[in-house]
Amino acid sequence: MEFVRLREHIDDLARALLASATPVFGTVSLSTPNVDAAPELAFIRTASWLYSHYKEAGRVGVKFLMDRPAVQSLPEIRSHERLVHALRTWSQHTINPASGNHDRGILKTCSDWFEGACAVLLPSSDEDWRRALHVLLGEACEFVSQLTKQVEDIRADDARAQICQQWEDRISRDWPAHRFHEIVSTVASDMGRNTIDPVALFRRSENEIRRVLRITNESDLEFAARQCIERVLLTEVSKLLPITGRDIIDTLGVEPGQKVGDLLQEARKIYEEHQCTRDQLLDRLVPLVGSA
Repeated sequence: MEFVRLREHIDDLARALLASATPVFGTVSLSTPNVDAAPELAFIRTASWLYSHYKEAGRVGVKFLMDRPAVQSLPEIRSHERLVHALRTWSQHTINPASGNHDRGILKTCSDWFEGACAVLLPSSDEDWRRALHVLLGEACEFVSQLTKQVEDIRADDARAQICQQWEDRISRDWPAHRFHEIVSTVASDMGRNTIDPVALFRRSENEIRRVLRITNESDLEFAARQCIERVLLTEVSKLLPITGRDIIDTLGVEPGQKVGDLLQEARKIYEEHQCTRDQLLDRLVPLVGSA
């Protein structure tokens, strides 16, 4: 409840400070975890709940405040935000912590933190999980308190108007996903690539597209978004054939083997010369089945 109180306070401050009355967090769709439930479940749900605050509902406000110079000198605050991301991944996804890979770093981040929080590498007992939950919530409260201090410092800053305008600019560039889906659909249609799934393409390239929108000097943001999406379509999607070897085997009746590879090479040549649908590409391969 202390975290909820702090969250509501910083949201009220941001609404009062910004002309757009935009909160730092706002609405989080996940319900508040029941911390009195089974400790392991309560911990896992809390990690996901905090992730929703930091990376989803608060992705603009939290990122803006964490970029403030005063926060840059607080490594424990920055490490808490990274920890929540790691805990959510570790608890919600299958990871393969091979030596030196990304998943290994996630596991190390979590196990190092657990060792400090409850003196075990990974929790196993209710008491372990209870201690971990207590420490995690304490760090979360400190995290929001530090962000709140940044909002208060902005209010008192001589450059308040300029800083608030920078914050508002970040907000204006944070478009909802459906707006990008519409642009992807339009761009794909204009380029004759009607087989593209706009939702899937945006999901795969979301970080890059949003990054371009954050840093561009172009005043027409829709133009900048379209440029970026066109580049993605030209550099990534053009590499993907609308068929696979399985299509050649199942549809054209070709036995698995070298012939399938040869036909895929021919399909690549055809597709690079003229973008077409899956069925059209398979039809053009039919005369080559006997000769490939």
